[in-house]
Amino acid sequence: MFTLLIDMDGVLTKNKELDPFEDAKAFINFLREKSIPFRVVSNNSTRPPSLIVEKLKEKGLDLKEEEFISPVAVLPDYLREKGIKKVFVIGTDMLKDYLKSQGFEVREDHKVEGVVIGQDKSVNFEKIKNATSAVFLEKARIVPVNRSKIVKDSDGLYFPGAGSYAEMLRHATNYEGELPNLGKPSREFIELSLKGLPREKVYLISDDIYTDLMGAKELGIGTIFMTTGKYKKEELKKANFKPDYVFNSLTELMKELEKWLSS
Repeated sequence: MFTLLIDMDGVLTKNKELDPFEDAKAFINFLREKSIPFRVVSNNSTRPPSLIVEKLKEKGLDLKEEEFISPVAVLPDYLREKGIKKVFVIGTDMLKDYLKSQGFEVREDHKVEGVVIGQDKSVNFEKIKNATSAVFLEKARIVPVNRSKIVKDSDGLYFPGAGSYAEMLRHATNYEGELPNLGKPSREFIELSLKGLPREKVYLISDDIYTDLMGAKELGIGTIFMTTGKYKKEELKKANFKPDYVFNSLTELMKELEKWLSS
């Protein structure tokens, strides 16, 4: 039997409002009917997993909370492990509220021990200045929620991901600490995602060639590239990367999985 780790953005959902693709519900139902083990894995940094699952249910995609894994769930443990109690957050109010609920002091100035970086559509000069000053003056740790380079917005345009902001801060401050990868495809995140699932053959299904699929291949995980998200098929040549499979829709993928099951 094979196990599927399924990216959310660009695979199951088509925009930042978490609207599912037309065949996403049928795909999840298919996996359940065929008893194919799976988890939905996402680098979404805007809100905690429970709120994403709730939002997906509102949109008609019914997932159980234990079927969904995101780095936001890993973040509090990482901060505690590093002794970080005061943080400056580049991110959404939902991310800030979640960290507060976990016992962290979220400050609006640079007097902190860590700079947490998630997706933030209201990022401005003041936020960048405080984040830079925290790292440069206070020796704060840089903690990206994920290492995404680029993100596709709902209007089809693109903006830098949390990983790119983290790299910018590292460059600006000559930061020599680690830049953790709390999300996919880090070994720790994959281990968490596969907890309790068969590991005989695992495939990661994603639209992200650079962050997800290249990293998965290094870990010996099968790679399935979906052209429905941020990158088109032509990007594979630029990246000099050959995934195990390429599909243009979840419907196409379902047909292939049927063949796997009958072989």
